[in-house]
Amino acid sequence: MSLPVAIIAYVFSAVLIVALVVGNVYALRYADLVSIYFGQSTQRVVPVEGENAEYFASDFDSEEDRQAYLTSVATDITREGATLLTNSGALPLAEGARISVLGQNSVDPVFGGGGAGSIDPSEAVTLEAGLTEAGFEINDVLGDFYTDGAGADFRKATPDVYGEGSFAVNEVPQSAYTDEVIASFGDYSDAAVVVIGRSGGESSDLPTTPGDDGYTYLQLNDDERDLLALADENFETVVVVLNTQTPIELDTLDVYDIAATLWVGALGQTGSTAVGEVLAGTVNPSGALVDTYAYDSLSAPSIANFGDYTITNSTVERGDKYVVYGEGIYVGYRYYETRYDDVVKGAESASSFDYAAEVQYPFGYGSSYTTFSWDDYAVADADDTYEASVTVTNTGDVAGKDIVQIYLQSPYTDYDRENGIEKAAVELVGYAKTGELAPGESETVTVSVPKELTKVYDAAGFGTYIVDAGEYFLAAGDNAHAALNTILTAQGYSTADGMDAAGDEAFVHSFAVDALDSTTYAVSQATGAAITNQFQDVDVRAYDPDFAYLSRSDWTGTWPTTYQEGSWEAPAELLADLEIQQSENPDAVAPTFETVDDAYGELTTATLIGEDYDNQLWTALLQQASFEELEQLVRIGGYATRSVDSIQLPGTTVKDGPAGFSATLVGGDGGMGYPPAVVLASTWNDELAEQMGVAIGEDSLELGIAGWYAPSMNLHRSPYSGRNFEYYSEDSVLSGQMAAAVIAGAQSKGVIVFAKHFALNDQEANRVGGAVFADEQTTRQLYLLPFEYAVREGDALGMMDSMNRIGATWSGAHAGLLTETLRGEWGFEGVVVTDQASFSVFAYEDLRAGLAAGTDLWLNTDASLWVIPDDEVTPTVEANVVRAAHNIAFAVAHSNAMNGLSAGATIESVVPLWQWTLIVADIVLGLLALLLVFLVTRKLVRQRRVARANAVVEGA
Repeated sequence: MSLPVAIIAYVFSAVLIVALVVGNVYALRYADLVSIYFGQSTQRVVPVEGENAEYFASDFDSEEDRQAYLTSVATDITREGATLLTNSGALPLAEGARISVLGQNSVDPVFGGGGAGSIDPSEAVTLEAGLTEAGFEINDVLGDFYTDGAGADFRKATPDVYGEGSFAVNEVPQSAYTDEVIASFGDYSDAAVVVIGRSGGESSDLPTTPGDDGYTYLQLNDDERDLLALADENFETVVVVLNTQTPIELDTLDVYDIAATLWVGALGQTGSTAVGEVLAGTVNPSGALVDTYAYDSLSAPSIANFGDYTITNSTVERGDKYVVYGEGIYVGYRYYETRYDDVVKGAESASSFDYAAEVQYPFGYGSSYTTFSWDDYAVADADDTYEASVTVTNTGDVAGKDIVQIYLQSPYTDYDRENGIEKAAVELVGYAKTGELAPGESETVTVSVPKELTKVYDAAGFGTYIVDAGEYFLAAGDNAHAALNTILTAQGYSTADGMDAAGDEAFVHSFAVDALDSTTYAVSQATGAAITNQFQDVDVRAYDPDFAYLSRSDWTGTWPTTYQEGSWEAPAELLADLEIQQSENPDAVAPTFETVDDAYGELTTATLIGEDYDNQLWTALLQQASFEELEQLVRIGGYATRSVDSIQLPGTTVKDGPAGFSATLVGGDGGMGYPPAVVLASTWNDELAEQMGVAIGEDSLELGIAGWYAPSMNLHRSPYSGRNFEYYSEDSVLSGQMAAAVIAGAQSKGVIVFAKHFALNDQEANRVGGAVFADEQTTRQLYLLPFEYAVREGDALGMMDSMNRIGATWSGAHAGLLTETLRGEWGFEGVVVTDQASFSVFAYEDLRAGLAAGTDLWLNTDASLWVIPDDEVTPTVEANVVRAAHNIAFAVAHSNAMNGLSAGATIESVVPLWQWTLIVADIVLGLLALLLVFLVTRKLVRQRRVARANAVVEGA
C-alpha cells in the first residue's frame, strides 16, 4: 500500500468519526424536532388497570366516518364562503353543460398560501375533478394545452417560506394559443369559465409597485386582459372565478361582457368540489366579502406606511426597522364609509371623495341565486346586550341562506375631536346567518350586540374606555354601505345630499346616552381590574410629539405620508428603548425545588386535571421539580413541549397549520387541509367555524398532536399583506367571533390553541424585530380586539407572541400587553409561546426579559439556545420560570395529551426508532472506521517489516 493511499484512508476514517460526532451533537440538540419529523414518540403511558382516563374522545367509530366528516366540513367552508359578486342569470350553468375552462390557474389553482398555511396539492381535489363531478363536460384539448402543451410553460410564481423569490402572475400569453386550441372552443361553447388566481405567503408581502408587466400584483395584467378578451370573443357566456386570496382590482371586468363573477378564495383540499357544485347550482353561494374591494387597491390610507423602512442610526440587533400605522382606526370600510358619511353630511367636500369611484364592492357584500326580504326589525334592551331581530323570507325560486349584519354608528363629539378620539361612521357589531330557507320560508334571526361595543378608548382624556354622550344607531344591512345609507336616511339625508342610494328607516334603531360615561368600562367586564393606558410607548408620539394620525376632523390635512420618508434618524430615547430591558423584582422570593409538600403529599399532573388555575396544588406540584427541569421546559418548546418526569407532565407535539395540521415545515403526518381563514370568515357562519375547530380536534386525537399554532388573527390592514389569506378579515369583530368559535371547537377535543400573532403583525416585511407604532385607541379597538374575543369568548388556552416589536419593545417582552392586558384585563389563564426562536437571529427575544413580561415558552428546537448562565439565575428568574412552568402545565393538563393518564398512571421515556437507528449507525460506522484504520495500519506495519528485512538481506 502506497503512503498516499494510506493517508486517504486515515483522512476518510477521521472525517467519518468527526461526522458521527457532529451528527450526534446536532441530533441531540434537535432531538424533539427530529422525533416530530419522523412522527415517533419519546414517551408512553403506563395506565392503571380499571381506571378510565380518556378525557377527550373522537366522535367517530371508524376512520372512514371520521374522514367523511372532515371532508364535509372542509367542503362546506367553500360552499358557504363562495361569494357571488355579479350574475346576469348565467349562473347556475345548465346541467351537463359543455364548458371551456381558461387560464393557467385552471390546472394549477391556489389551494393555500405559502409557509405555515400551505396545502399539499397532491392531496387536493383538482378543479377539473370538481367540475367533472358536478356533471360538466370539460374541454380536454384546452386542459391538455395547459398541462402538457405550450401553456404548461407558464405558472404563477411565489416566494418560498424564507421570502426568497417573488410574486408573479405568469398567465399564458395569447401567442401561445394554437389554432387547434381555439377551434376546440366550438365543441365546448356553453360557457367559458375563466379562472384568475392570486396567492400569498409567509415572509413576503405582495408588491405594491408595478412589476415587469407594468402592473401591481393586485391588478389584472395584459395577458389576463387578453384572456378575458379571448373568452369574450368566442363565448356568449363568460364566467369569471376568482381563485384569489386578497382583494384585487376588478374594474377591468367591466370592459368585457362578463355574465357572472364568483369569488372562491383558495380551495383547500376539497374546495374544488364545492366550486363545481356552486357553478352547477346544487349549492347556492351564500358568502359575503370580508374586505372592501376598492377600484384602486393603493387608495387605502395604510399604503403610505406599508413596506420596508429603516431607522438609520440604530445599531441594535434587529432593531433598525419600523412602520407607523399613520391611518389610525381608518382601515378598510372604516375609512371608505366614514369619508362617504362626511361627504353626505357636508363635513367633507364632494370633490375630494367620490365613493362610487372609490369602492366597487363594500365590506359584507354578497349575492345569491335567490332573493330575500327582511321585515319586523326590532331591538330589545337586555341586561348587557341589545337583541336585534329580523325576519328573513326567501322570496325567490331556490333554497338559500342569508346573512344579517348589524352595524353601529356612535356620535362623533366635540369631546372626541378635542381628545384625539376617532369614530368610524359604522362598525360591525354582530351578525348571524340563517339556516337554508326553502322558497317562501321565513326565519327570525336574532343578533346579540354587546353593549360593551359602544365604548371607545380615550387615551388622552380619562385614560380608559368611555361611552360618549349622544345618539347611537343600530342598523341592519346586507353590507356596511347599505347599513350606513339606512342610518343616513333615518337622520334625514337623501340623494340630494350626495347619497348614492336611499336606505330603509325601518331597519334602524336609535338610543341616546345622556351623559358621558367614564366609569362603566373603566374596569374590565371580565376580571374587574381597572383599565388604564398600557400602550403609550407604542404610540410614535412618545418619540415625536408633533406627529398627527389620520383624523376625520381633517382628512386632507392629516392624510398619511410615509413617516420620515422611510429613513428615520431616531431620537436617543428610542435608541435606548430598542435595547433589551432587563428587570429584577427586589421582592422576589426564591421558589422551593425538589421538595414534596407535606400538606399534599407527592402529586402528579394528572391529579390536578380540572383544578382551578389559582389552586395552591399547582405550587405544591411544581416545587417537586428541579429548576433544571422547569428551565428546559420553558426554553425548549419548539413544535413540542417537554415532559417533566418529577411531576409526570407529559410531553406534547405541537404543529403549525392555520389551514389544518401541516407537514410542510417540520415533517411528520399532516391532517385535512381546509380553505384558509379568509374563506371561512366569508361564510359568516360561527357554527361552521366551530365545526372546523372540532374537525381540527379530531385530527389532533388521531395524529397525537396536542397543540396547534393557530388560529391566525391579525387584520387585513392592507390588501397587500402577504399573509392576508391566513387572517380572517379587515374587521375586528368578525375576526374575533370567527376565531372564538374555531377555538371553542378545537379545545372541546383537547387541543391547546396558540392564537397568533400577538400583536400588530399585520405585514410580513420586517416582522422579525421591526418596530411597529400605533396609537392606543387603534391598538386596542382594532388589533387587540380579535385576541380579546379569543380569550373572553373562546377561552383560549394559548397565545403566540409576534416576532415584531410593538413600539420599541419586542411584543413578548411587553408587560403591558402580556400581563396587564392579556391576563389582568381579559382574564387569560394559559401559556404564551414565542414565535420562531430557534436561531441566534432571534436574540432580541430575550428569555429573561420575556419571562418578566409574561412570555412562558420559547418556540425553540435547539437545546443549546437560551441557556441562562448560573450567575444570572436570580430569585426573580427562578420565580418567573416557575410561573411560566405553571402556565405550561396548566394548559397541558387541560389538553388531550392527558389521555390515558390517571392519578396512578405513569409516563415512561421511550427511545424513538430514529435514535436506535442512530446508535446502530454509530456502532457500525465507528467500527468500520476503526477497522479501516486497523487494516491500513497493519498493512503499513507489515510493509515496513518486509522493507527492513529486505534491507538487512541486501546489506548482508
